[in-house]
Amino acid sequence: MCRRAGRAFGYITEGWINCLLDKGHTVQRWDGQQSSWDQFDPDLYIGSSGHKDPIPLKRRAKVALHVNSWGPIGIDTANESRENISESRENIAWVLARNPDVVFGYGFAKDQELWRDWTHRGGIPWVPMPTAGDRIVFQRQEGFRPYDFVYLGGRWTYKSHTLDKYLLPLLQLPLAHDVRGWGDWPSNINVRELPDNQSCQFLNSGNIGPCVSEKHTHQFGIDIPERCWKVALCGLLVLHDPVPGMVKVFPDAVIATDPQDYANKCFYYARHDDERIQLVEKQRQFVLDNHTYHHRIRDLLQATGFTEEAKNMI
Repeated sequence: MCRRAGRAFGYITEGWINCLLDKGHTVQRWDGQQSSWDQFDPDLYIGSSGHKDPIPLKRRAKVALHVNSWGPIGIDTANESRENISESRENIAWVLARNPDVVFGYGFAKDQELWRDWTHRGGIPWVPMPTAGDRIVFQRQEGFRPYDFVYLGGRWTYKSHTLDKYLLPLLQLPLAHDVRGWGDWPSNINVRELPDNQSCQFLNSGNIGPCVSEKHTHQFGIDIPERCWKVALCGLLVLHDPVPGMVKVFPDAVIATDPQDYANKCFYYARHDDERIQLVEKQRQFVLDNHTYHHRIRDLLQATGFTEEAKNMI
């Protein structure tokens, strides 16, 4: 596995590692040294165009690289705080020079057109591999849940466009809540950071898990954050903002149409325990059956030729 990066990609790669270890595979992060590559002698290396390692060109290992979209539709964030979502020319050239066996991205099979040119122009198979839930770390815990809703995450300029519309108004509702995270949260909210090893415990303190995506996810339906899968595994109700195609990939999620509907649904389910609990059970089971990192790694192993290992992931 590539070195650990910060923010979301760090959590995602930890999820991949946890499910591989769970099924008896030997995994370690590579330090970028040829000597450690030779000593470990990997069957498979998983990396990313955004976190480049000096992958040996002469190798036995299969190589799978995470890439951003490259196709007929360009995706940009149109703001000053984040690079475009579509892959840069420099990154495309770097990936092609590494000659990977497959590339993958945070989209479902329905989103293949956005990554089309990796195959049509680059000659590399693309594997749909959206985010999922790490069922090794995120589990439902028994006990009292003091908060109607909880939220854990970062806030920066590019996230604020949607967070401020969907999440911040919930804080004005007469509901018990706790918000933890990092970044540029308004000072009056008093958001505190939370150690990584307390994430599961924190999520289990709430009944509803508000999930908010970025602008490009609202527009294109890709790059759905991990949060919805995590909160479902922890036994919270998934309350999601409007993402195209979300009802198909997560039909049991509570999906709002706009910020007002989002607030209305949050308040309703906070006050209707029986309905919420029934939905929570359906959501959690659906994620366990369809959207864990065991499922995602199964698909990647299948695409890279490890057929028997893929079967054993589930």
